Amino acid sequence: MKLMNISGGLGEFLAVLNMCATDPYVHVEDASSVIQGIKGLSASDEENPYKEILAGLEALAAAAGIEFSDKQKNPANAGALEIVPDFDGQEAQIAVKGCADRLKEKNDEINAANISVTENQKVLGQLDHVGDISANLDALFNFEFVKFRFGHMPREAYDSIAVYGVADTDDVFFIPSSVEKNEVWGIYFTPRAKSEKVDSMFSILHFERVRISEKAHGTPENAKIELTKEIESQKEKIGLLKAEMAGIISEAEGLLGRYCEKLCLLLEIYELKKKAVRTSAGFHLMAWVPESHMKEFSKKLLKFSTTESSVNSPSDVPYITPPTLLKNFILFRPFEQFVKMYGLPLYNEIDPTPFLALTYILFFGIMFGDLGQGLVISLAGFLLWGLKRVNLGRIAGILGLSSAAFGCVFGSVFGLEDVISGYNPLEHINTVLIAAVGLGVATVSGAAVANIINGIKQKNVEKALFSQNGLAGLVFYWAVILAGLVALKFLPPAISVAALVGLAALCALLIYLKEPLANLVMRKSNVIPHNPGEFFVIGLFELFEIVLSFLTNTVSFIRVGAFALNHVGMMSVVMLLAQTSSGGRNLAVVAVGNAVVIALEGLIVGIQCLRLQYYEIFGRFFEGSGREFASGEISRKK
Repeated sequence: MKLMNISGGLGEFLAVLNMCATDPYVHVEDASSVIQGIKGLSASDEENPYKEILAGLEALAAAAGIEFSDKQKNPANAGALEIVPDFDGQEAQIAVKGCADRLKEKNDEINAANISVTENQKVLGQLDHVGDISANLDALFNFEFVKFRFGHMPREAYDSIAVYGVADTDDVFFIPSSVEKNEVWGIYFTPRAKSEKVDSMFSILHFERVRISEKAHGTPENAKIELTKEIESQKEKIGLLKAEMAGIISEAEGLLGRYCEKLCLLLEIYELKKKAVRTSAGFHLMAWVPESHMKEFSKKLLKFSTTESSVNSPSDVPYITPPTLLKNFILFRPFEQFVKMYGLPLYNEIDPTPFLALTYILFFGIMFGDLGQGLVISLAGFLLWGLKRVNLGRIAGILGLSSAAFGCVFGSVFGLEDVISGYNPLEHINTVLIAAVGLGVATVSGAAVANIINGIKQKNVEKALFSQNGLAGLVFYWAVILAGLVALKFLPPAISVAALVGLAALCALLIYLKEPLANLVMRKSNVIPHNPGEFFVIGLFELFEIVLSFLTNTVSFIRVGAFALNHVGMMSVVMLLAQTSSGGRNLAVVAVGNAVVIALEGLIVGIQCLRLQYYEIFGRFFEGSGREFASGEISRKK
């Protein structure tokens, strides 16, 4: 990564910014925060004039159900880099607002028509229960001395009306309109003066009143005919409105294609403009460019007559932290998401993506080894990526293939152990668990090696040589492991346990004195920290914690073997439940059991693999305090 200092005349300022905004391998640094206190230099503080227009266009797209694509957001004509797009902001704003207003108007009309159809259908449903009653509904609504109630009650309550005395009273007259198996619909009439008493009486009978809409006029039969006509009319209106809406959406798509690309580019140009400094005659900006892209970018700058540039290495500008641009093999690239969730590596720090990807794929395959289930996960993952472009789909697709591969090793196909032959973990429990611990030893050692490389790259003597994850820690770790293997007679007794213990003790001492030793190597005046007593006491506790962390981190990997056993055990339970009395298997139970295991255990194993990365591996070599390489193209994609 190199830092380019670019200076030129104001006449070429926007064109240079345009070139930077359209180049995916240019990260413009905020020069205004670096270059300060120089007379005549100023930074732009003007409000970006394109934010509001783009927000309106995005709102229009959302209302029209149009999805922004990366192609729309990024400039298509990369060859004309020196040309800043012509754009009439006022014209665009008026066009977008007008289209949005028409879209809202038509949408409101469609909603109103749908509400009218729903209400009319509800009234039709009410009138269906009125039955053969041919009274004029308008007259019923306008009785002066009598009130009527329309509704329904349970059939049992209707049959027992005589018990409550309702049938014998002169205060109410009940007319059943629809007698059904479980309920009875009807109308009762009562004098206004007696209505409160009668309503209470019918409430005891669980009579539920249904208010007939005032939209119903005339006899129930005539009201049904009119409401049906109105419903058909409203549906026809909705069809016409939807056709008009489709035209407006088509217009919105046209506006999106016409303005979106230019807007996003101009928005980015004005954001980059704030990062440059200017004088009355010229400008100066700073940009990070990968070394592999430097030659091509320098050629582009030659197109400008007044623009000049110089190149600095990161060591020349130690006060600026270079951004991190992750570039990985296509198989590892999807796993960058997990790295970014933890943090980005520093410029002079190893990219942990390949290490994470390889160990994650390996762990998942061992913990969830099944040929059939793995292929299902892989297919579902790649479909999710292909249809929705969800990155987790790519990860799941790769992990599913690993699961399928280890399924062949373990001889498991949808939990069936008799389809292909393999190494059944339940028959070799101790071997599986010991192998998992061995895998943990290799992983912890690999993390320590990565930390040593980081220390060398960062010229950090303490990190590379004396820390618990440096050379001293790695030698201590392996000395203790080898001593334990000799003591347990896994290795020949010719190897001296005493020598290994002595080596481990020496390394522990180096770790304990890592800070003073590093200060000595770096020839610092203050070798021991200000309070030696406090340093030595705290160091003892830290050393104990370090030794304990080596043990717990290593043993933690036993979960890899445990989950491999767990998977076989769970599928054994599924097969047991699917066993039929005839000796066969219930395929429905097998299918449901596999689905549950894929969904539940697949998720748990994925989380456990990520936990191993974050807690047992990354903490040994990865700081994650870097900042992202943000080109104009990348920021527009966001």
